[in-house]
Amino acid sequence: MSTLDTGTAPHDKPPAKRKFVFPSALTVLVVVTLAVWALAFLIPSGAYDRTRSGAPIQGTYHRVPSGQSFVGRLNDLFLAPVNGLYGVQDTRTGLVGPDMTGELYGSAGVFLFVIAIGAFITVVFATGALDLGIGRLAHRLRDRGALLIAGVMLVFSLLGTVEGFAEETLGFYGLIVPLMLALGYDRMVATGTIILGAGIGVLCSTVNPFATGVASAAADISLGDGIVLRAVMWVVLTAVTIAYVIRYAKRVRRDPGRSLSGFLPGDREHAAADTDEPPS
Repeated sequence: MSTLDTGTAPHDKPPAKRKFVFPSALTVLVVVTLAVWALAFLIPSGAYDRTRSGAPIQGTYHRVPSGQSFVGRLNDLFLAPVNGLYGVQDTRTGLVGPDMTGELYGSAGVFLFVIAIGAFITVVFATGALDLGIGRLAHRLRDRGALLIAGVMLVFSLLGTVEGFAEETLGFYGLIVPLMLALGYDRMVATGTIILGAGIGVLCSTVNPFATGVASAAADISLGDGIVLRAVMWVVLTAVTIAYVIRYAKRVRRDPGRSLSGFLPGDREHAAADTDEPPS
């Protein structure tokens, strides 16, 4: 059949398939809110007994009938964003609403704190202060491999436990990987230095506002509760992780055949691309 018979031109292409695009943060929040609201119909409501200071008592959770109609629950759904931010809990009934009289129930304090931390992180990255600091540290310790690994991991771990520094480490692979190769290590050492350093810090979030801060506010307890245990855990796990990475690095440098990731052609002859100290 000819082109004229089909009515199509030979250069016509089928329409391109639409690629999946991850939904925006606002869409995710709306979906989560709807999901939690729907689960409230299935999960029985309850409460904890509290001390005189208002702290929940462990092991005292018991069911409490909500007594709400569907219309009341629907009203709560629309007021959820408002109540979550600056809702007030009535001292007599325990209900939460923007027009109640009592104590602040919403997490406006946590909201503003997270915004302040986010603004600080934005300024740090915009000015390049953190990149410059890590670059200068790597340059100063470039001839002392074990000390370099320990120093970089300690910085990343400290940032992780204080403000959840994890995804922000992606930009440092271009700096750390060539440096580790120049010192005779493999890519696994560079990856472990970055991922494990930041990961251990986030795991032991002592005052991380994006994890411990939000969880403490949700549990209605102080951020300082348990901070000593978290600090001890951070010190111990950071030390153990640094020792493990250094041990592996020394083993690979002594015997390249024991590398878990192996070496690409030219890795063993890799030289530092930039021997000049980063500008101040």
